[in-house]
Order: sequence, then structure tokens, then C-alpha cells
Amino acid sequence: MLKEKTGIGPGLLFMVLYVSMFAYGVMQSLYVAAKYMGNNGYWGLLLAFILTLPVIGLICLLGKRFPQKSIIEYLPEVFGTVLGELSGFIYLTFIMVLMVWASRSIAEEISVYFLGRTPLGAINFLFLVVSAYVAHQGIEGISRLAAFMFPVTFFFGSVAILFSFQNFELDNIRPIFLIDGLKIPYGSLQMFYPFLPLLTVLMIFPYLTEKQKAFKVITGASSLVFVLIFLTILSGIGNYSAPGVLRYSWPVLELTRKANLPFVLQTFGLFFAVTWLSQALVGTGFFYYVISEGMAELLNVLNYKWFTLILFPVTYFLIMLPSGVIELRFVFPYIRIIGFALMIGLPLVVLFAALLRNRGVKNAS
Repeated sequence: MLKEKTGIGPGLLFMVLYVSMFAYGVMQSLYVAAKYMGNNGYWGLLLAFILTLPVIGLICLLGKRFPQKSIIEYLPEVFGTVLGELSGFIYLTFIMVLMVWASRSIAEEISVYFLGRTPLGAINFLFLVVSAYVAHQGIEGISRLAAFMFPVTFFFGSVAILFSFQNFELDNIRPIFLIDGLKIPYGSLQMFYPFLPLLTVLMIFPYLTEKQKAFKVITGASSLVFVLIFLTILSGIGNYSAPGVLRYSWPVLELTRKANLPFVLQTFGLFFAVTWLSQALVGTGFFYYVISEGMAELLNVLNYKWFTLILFPVTYFLIMLPSGVIELRFVFPYIRIIGFALMIGLPLVVLFAALLRNRGVKNAS
């Protein structure tokens, strides 16, 4: 943990988690739901959200058991130096992979819809520069920026989603309660990925000033994200049907472009895209900060501000590595499944090992 007096309240934690989960989760949710579960895709997100609740409980228990340490700091205490540092490196590697994949996907969308003549490398570079600058501000600066933009981004985002129901057809989501083998349970595993940013709480929990409110705050942010993404999936399938959704590479942008306010506003698409992109920049900056802070703690040299600079060329190279959208879609299912296993398994195994070896605060429960 950084040795300066840094802290964030429950409200700021709520904002930074909401922004990260919504920005990273909303754009691919409709496509994934339609692909794996068809017209019943919205139920997969509901099951994924229910699975998230016990994970939030485990994360909070770990945070209370090690109140002044991040996961990188207490993993060696729980598992021993070698295994603990290796586990910490794996954790940071996954956060990096998730950030790199999301950043490249965002750049592809920007290239397709807004800056078709701009080289993809330039888009990625500018996006990463802004994200690195945000990360350089630290957890307080990032969370305050998220809180500053929350009212506007939430308003325009939710309005665009609600107005997209204008051409909703009930027949497209029927039969509502169809259970087709294991399609819905398997789909729920695929739909777990919007909540993967919750893994970052394991790094920033020491900065939370009112730790007793952690579960309510994290659950509240997850619930709000769940409601908005659930409505997005419901509207998208209701408008296009599941086969229709799969015709588009980025169906959520197509859906919001279809939403309009008669005689006043032709489309909400631009407003939604701008607010979502703003949240994506903050969310990526937050992930960048978590990785930089984690590397500083893992190597025990310098501080996170130096690592925002050191990691920049590596991150840019990784973002430019995929050749296009096809490779991004090929990798994405592996990220979702590995992320699900890591988010369920890591807190559970660490908490069990801490109890078994009697590590951390003894009365945390």
C-alpha cells in the first residue's frame, strides 16, 4: 500500500466500481447473451449476478481479515514467499490481459464508427496516453473523476437504453421461461464477465475508510450495473431477436443509434457513445493504476507513478498485437472462463488458507 495518507469513502468506491463494470461490460453483453442463450439471453445475466453476491462476500471477508494490506501484500503471508508472489503475478497478469483486450476492443469500435480514416495505432496510442494520465492521479483522483462524471453519464446512458425500447416486440423474447438443457447455466458463466472488475477491490480495499460498508457499496454498484445491462440485453433481443443481434459486430451501439426522441432528437447513439467512452477511459485508467500499484508492491521498488511510465510501451505493444476483431472474438471466451474461475477460486482459496494457517486479523468474521 502507498505510504502516503490516501483514502476513499464508500461513495467514491461505488462510483469507480460502477464506471469500470459498466464500461467494460455493456458493449459485449448483448452479443454474448444472444450467441450462447438465444432469445432467453437475459436470464444468463440474472444467474451471473446471483453468483456474484457470495463472491462479494468473500472479497469483503478477505479485506476485513487483512484491513491494511492489498492482495499482493498478504498473498506471501498466506501462501509463503514464492507461491504468494507467483499468485500475485498471475492475478496482475489477468488484470493486464483484461485491460489490454478491452482497450483494443474499444479502439476497434472507435475506428469503425467514428474515426474510420485514423490509423488504429494512433487511436490506441491516444487512448492509452489518456488512461495512463488518469492512472497517474492515484486512486483518489480516479475515484473523484468517476464521481464527477457519474451523473451525466448515468443519465444519458440510462435514457438511451430506455428509449431503445420503442420498437420492442414481445415475440422476440418468447418463450420467456424456456429451459433448453444447460444452455442457460453455461450462458450464465459466459455472462459473468461484466463483474470481473470486482477483482480490483482486492487491491484497493485498504484505502476504503469505512470498511464495514464495503459489502453494501459493492453490491449496490453491481446491482445498478446489472439493471442497466439487463435492460440493454432485453431491449436488444426484443428489437432484433437473437439471430438479428448476431448480424452486428457491436449491437449495443446499433441499438442506441436506433433510439430517438420524436420531433426532438434523431438518435441517442452519439450521446451514449460519448458517455460510454468517457467511462471506458476512466475504467481503463483505474485498471492501469491497479496494475502499476500491484507491480510496485510485488517488486518492492519505486512507486506506482513510475510503473505507469514503465508499463506504457509494454501495454501499447500488447494492445497492438491482435490483428483484428476476429482474433479479439477468438480470445474473448477464454478470458471469460478464466476470469470466472479466478474470481470464484482466488478469494475462496486465499480465505480458506488464511483460516487454516491462522493468518490475518483473527476476529474478521
